[in-house]
Amino acid sequence: MQTLIQTALDADGVLVATLDMPGRSMNVFSAELMDALDALMDRADSDDAVRSVVVTSAKTSFLAGADLVMVRGFTDRARTGTREEMFALCGRLGRQFVRLEASAKPWVAAVNGIALGGGLELALACRVRLVTDEPRTQLGVPEVRWGLLPGAGGTQRLPRLAGFEPAMDMLLSGRSIAPADAVRLGIFARAVPAAQLLDKAKAEARAMHGKPYDANAKFARLAQADVPAWSEDTARAIALRHGVAEADFALYPAYSAIVDSVLKGARLPLSEATDVEMTQFLRLMFNPVAGNMVRTLFLERLRAERELAAPEKLRIEHIGVGAIGAARRAWTDALAKVKLPQAADLALPADTLELTDTQGRRTRIALRVLDEAPSPDSGGLPVAVLSPAGPYGRVLEIVNADDAAAAAMASLAARLWSLPWRSVEETSVLQRLRGATLPAQAQAAVRYAASPAAGDPAFIDVAACLAGVTPAWSGGPLTQAWAERDTLVPTFDSDARNAWSRLQPALSQAGA
Repeated sequence: MQTLIQTALDADGVLVATLDMPGRSMNVFSAELMDALDALMDRADSDDAVRSVVVTSAKTSFLAGADLVMVRGFTDRARTGTREEMFALCGRLGRQFVRLEASAKPWVAAVNGIALGGGLELALACRVRLVTDEPRTQLGVPEVRWGLLPGAGGTQRLPRLAGFEPAMDMLLSGRSIAPADAVRLGIFARAVPAAQLLDKAKAEARAMHGKPYDANAKFARLAQADVPAWSEDTARAIALRHGVAEADFALYPAYSAIVDSVLKGARLPLSEATDVEMTQFLRLMFNPVAGNMVRTLFLERLRAERELAAPEKLRIEHIGVGAIGAARRAWTDALAKVKLPQAADLALPADTLELTDTQGRRTRIALRVLDEAPSPDSGGLPVAVLSPAGPYGRVLEIVNADDAAAAAMASLAARLWSLPWRSVEETSVLQRLRGATLPAQAQAAVRYAASPAAGDPAFIDVAACLAGVTPAWSGGPLTQAWAERDTLVPTFDSDARNAWSRLQPALSQAGA
């Protein structure tokens, strides 16, 4: 069995527990890491030589949240599992943190890098939390972006530490904060230089030896006088105040589940409050939205980013820029952020780039943006359609390009922090989908995906959701087509029904 947590016991009784998952660039909470945490807590509780625990990481990050492959498994299990089974399965980490927090032997978090989701929740469960002062360190609970809520105590401990309004802002936006802000809000005790972090954490641990856990000492806002009583109207008003639109509040159940969890768990002991939180978490597990968003916006997105990337050795070295019109200003703004040599070239047609790559090849591309009408008129050039930057990223759709041009455009997409999605029709697929109803998008996407040259069907969903063409809650037009197949397919025209017959085995496997 692999060792996921390395331990070293100092002579003064401080046990340093170092998270280090082999073969991963970042630590994430998996079933195996939870097993290792149970074993660590058993040792800490039973070994008289251990007087405190400092938890840190051997990687440049601390812990980047839950393994979303595991979370996707939870959403699949929810199709057949009972509420009791799901409560036991999904609530394990929250129960572990309640045990860790109340331990007679104090735990101190030495957060040496990114701590997101379950990683931040682990730190929140510790009696004292220190963090590196590196400004680029991200601390947050981004679960709402995948239709979830932080289900291991995040909705309960954040308001008790930071206060109601700052906690709601973090929970409902999914935004990360820097270490200095986390200290200002009371989420962390101090931000210290990385070289001093472990020593300072050990000193904090030693100072608490023999002191029992005291919730009043840990939580500055344990009384939660700033948290209002729950009602449906109050919950909706809180979400609206924090920037959640009425339509999104209705379509994305994570927003109401987060607010309900905070309000209904307020002022309860943490063991009871985390049960309230898990009740709300299970609301999301039994709802298809979370499964759709985790699959499309995380799992399939990561696969798309790997498989659609430019060849490893291909890089853009210089960009020649033709005059870019006001209607395509998104390109001007995006190129301004690209750290590559660029030069205006009046010899180029308007709204055109010339990319020079490491192989010496020059590729001219016509620039388009998502919100214009699709058109085959590009002067014979391959077309790059840029979507707006949205909450999940952006897409560079590659149209009418041969393999060499597509590779150069994919390399450019990486510099633009965009997913390079190559469509195989004469005009932009995303532009045609934009503005259409979901049923119309589903029919068009089925027609397109059944083409032998269309590539992986899952990537259409990824591109459509990242570009903001299709709402994230749906998981994409093909996911929607599969979910609503009994009512949608009979409305398809004959071409789309034939395409459905060819595509159905692949969709069946993906939706199983």
